[in-house]
Amino acid sequence: MSFINLKQQPPETAFINWLPSAHLTGAPAGAWRSWLQEKGSLTLRLKSHAKQDFKVRVLSEEVTTAHEHEVDLLGCLKQRAWVRQVLLEVDGEPWVFARSVMPLDARGMLRHRLTQVGNRALGHVLFSDPLIKRGPFVFCAPNQLSLPSLWGRASCFSGQNVRLLVAEHFLQPMAERLALSGVPEV
Repeated sequence: MSFINLKQQPPETAFINWLPSAHLTGAPAGAWRSWLQEKGSLTLRLKSHAKQDFKVRVLSEEVTTAHEHEVDLLGCLKQRAWVRQVLLEVDGEPWVFARSVMPLDARGMLRHRLTQVGNRALGHVLFSDPLIKRGPFVFCAPNQLSLPSLWGRASCFSGQNVRLLVAEHFLQPMAERLALSGVPEV
């Protein structure tokens, strides 16, 4: 799947092998590590690199079955979930593919705010609420999507009767524009 097709169809994400950082072999250092371990809003950091614009392109948003690895990371029993897949684009190029998963047992105003965010970044909601806490990161090695991808990270956000998994996969255009070293061949 090319990046052009990606703008219409999300990549396959069913078989990602998430690992804690201690078990991730070949993990990058330097600038890559700072991107992978960014605890603040990834959206704000991406926006700071935009020369012209930053855009959230919604690829899909639906109630569907969560993948087994997502259910495990969320620590829930139910596999039905609200799933949102987006591209975070900087100056018209896809820099990050993100997949967010929220079990259907979530309730309250936070659930409503998250499911009604439209073409804005979820980070706007997640980082503006002091009651929402982010859990530890897990990581995946490159090329675990059905398109060329670089390193990925995921973490769970929780608060106000909601648990949300956010997975972010960094893409080649970002690495090229920022001249990030240690990029695997794709």
